[in-house]
Amino acid sequence: MARKNATRLNCAANATCTLLAIVLCVSAQAAVWKTPAPMPNARSGPAMETVNGIFYLAGGNNGGDTANLQAYDPTTNQWTTLANMPAGRYSGDGAGVINSQLYVAGGWTISPPLPHNSLFVYDPASNTWMAKASLSHLSACGATGVIKSKLYVTTACDGFSGYRNLLDVYDPLTDSWASLAGSLSAHGGPAAGVINDKLYVAGGNNGVTGITNVLEVYDPATNTWTKLAPMRVAVINSASVALNGKLYVFGGNNGTADVSTVQVYDPHTNKWTILTPSMPTARNSASAAMAYGIVFVDGGSNSSGILTTNEEFIIGPSIP
Repeated sequence: MARKNATRLNCAANATCTLLAIVLCVSAQAAVWKTPAPMPNARSGPAMETVNGIFYLAGGNNGGDTANLQAYDPTTNQWTTLANMPAGRYSGDGAGVINSQLYVAGGWTISPPLPHNSLFVYDPASNTWMAKASLSHLSACGATGVIKSKLYVTTACDGFSGYRNLLDVYDPLTDSWASLAGSLSAHGGPAAGVINDKLYVAGGNNGVTGITNVLEVYDPATNTWTKLAPMRVAVINSASVALNGKLYVFGGNNGTADVSTVQVYDPHTNKWTILTPSMPTARNSASAAMAYGIVFVDGGSNSSGILTTNEEFIIGPSIP
């Protein structure tokens, strides 16, 4: 299927860019940012992931906690409103995809001002939500990763003061949760991604010294955490994805201001780099996901308020 707005990819005039070939068209180019259609509704702190090439944004804060679900199709540059979540949530633990279904764990509500222990699962084929087994504790401000068809969820906010370092795993086959080894430090509002069946968690607030640059990796094979090279810029509430075997961290807040910095971690060298160009819009509490080798960073907030911003990050593939 040809991408209808393929000219936005800066391909050669005589090139035919199929969805499969999008990243190949830009492989020889530097990273670039594009601005496709904005979200229909402003929101910060939504859960975001990709199912079969379609981006799904669930919940978020739009002045109140929303249950809204919207889908973005990058091949048509169009948004669609779908079935609402069973309840409004924002600034939860991100989202994960297992067997083409979207999993959203935890999240805050404004009234009452507490995190929740819910697990909601969305089936795009039927446009329906299901409630699954709840976590054993309240959970928000964390991260989610899928490893071998299981959902790994960190919890930094559990309704009590301070930040926690909890980790739980959900098995869809048994609809049950199990507690695992907690991270070495707390990460409230971190960046995260799964690379080679390991969960990388970076930055956030550690509840002791404040916003941190600490990077840790969790290995489910040994149920252990390892501290790695620190981030170049300590940030909280950044957006992130794993792409081409590296962890990309977009924006966030450094404790003084919202930033547009793009930080990239390479597990092979255990080093961070600052990528240029930076993100067009400095913001925090945005969410990111990837399809076709292209990252979309959506929503968030900054001094202008809650945003409808949808920015597209294109970078050529690399060999790990």
